[in-house]
Amino acid sequence: MVESEMLEARYTELLAEFYRLRTENECLKQQNRDLLIALSTTAEHGDLVEAQLHTMNVKLEAEIAEREKAEAMLQTLLNIISREKNDLEIIVQTIVEHGDVVDTQWQQKLREAMYLAELDGLTQVANRRKFDHYLSYQWKQMGQQQTPLSVIICDIDYFKQYNDAYGHLMGDACLQQVAKTLQSILKQPGDLFARYGGEEFAAVLPQTEENAAICVAERMQKAIAQLKMPHPGSAVAAHVTLSIGVASTVPSHLRSPTSLLDQADQRLYLAKRKGRNQIIHHWNCD
Repeated sequence: MVESEMLEARYTELLAEFYRLRTENECLKQQNRDLLIALSTTAEHGDLVEAQLHTMNVKLEAEIAEREKAEAMLQTLLNIISREKNDLEIIVQTIVEHGDVVDTQWQQKLREAMYLAELDGLTQVANRRKFDHYLSYQWKQMGQQQTPLSVIICDIDYFKQYNDAYGHLMGDACLQQVAKTLQSILKQPGDLFARYGGEEFAAVLPQTEENAAICVAERMQKAIAQLKMPHPGSAVAAHVTLSIGVASTVPSHLRSPTSLLDQADQRLYLAKRKGRNQIIHHWNCD
């Protein structure tokens, strides 16, 4: 609409200039006629006066020619701007009439782009970027509500040895199967499961106390064991297993979500150091 208004203003300005030039042109023509009359009536005053009048007449005729040329150019510009103005009005009208459809299409494309930006390409679960944003968001929400927030971090035991035994294509297939299985364990609408990095996965569990989070972790560990994916390179089992760290807290503005994440990560590290294929936490679920 701004471009249409600018064209309208430019059109009005050029139209005014066109009429001004035409008026000046008529005045010059009248002056030319007056000079011709004066020239004819003052011939007796001598060759000098005649020569001066002739010179002035030549200048006036040249100026008239230039003005007529400028007038023609202005008319051409007015015609062009008029056509562009009409075309723009048609485009604006079309946008107005179909604006809802265009807006909906762009919103859909934006949603699709945002979804892909937060998705892990291999496992088709949330990626680390989505995980970090969601943890920060839930930290604020749970802090305002003063309700617990839990984090689970899982690591596939001896995954490098798995790749060495079967190759990276089978390793990718293993990651996909593990991600699909672990994601299916989460049942609450606010839960988020993500690929944390490499062979590590993580979950954010809003409104979940430590005991409930540990039970979720145990269900995850059991579900992976039931897959019975062979793992000849593992030192703890003949199949794929998980080491898991669990941490829970009621968020506070005095701390950051990183503190909860660090706690879960330290417990995962301890689980791996103590022999893997286990869960480290403060409370045991029988």
